[in-house]
Amino acid sequence: MKILGVIDLCVSQNTRSQGVASTLLVEIDKFSVGRNIDFILLFADNMTLYLRNGYKLVKNQCKWLKVDNETQITNGIGFEVIDELMIKKVGKIDWSEGELDFLGYLY
Repeated sequence: MKILGVIDLCVSQNTRSQGVASTLLVEIDKFSVGRNIDFILLFADNMTLYLRNGYKLVKNQCKWLKVDNETQITNGIGFEVIDELMIKKVGKIDWSEGELDFLGYLY
């Protein structure tokens, strides 16, 4: 499974509610075409925007490498079901529930 992760989609406060974020999401969709990407994945604070743009909420236990931001030293492995996990299918395979590791692999 090949996943494109979107991190921190941000729009300036003075241009919010003008369709800028939706336009950016359309550009991400266009970028994904022909690149052998199965899903776009993100963590959303405001799910309404993403639901309107074809994303869906999924429940998977996520696993990631914990890294201290200041020292860049690893602190083990984190495990958690994250309520804000959303995906958009852009390939031909289906998303399945399971454990999602920090590299984006389901197993």
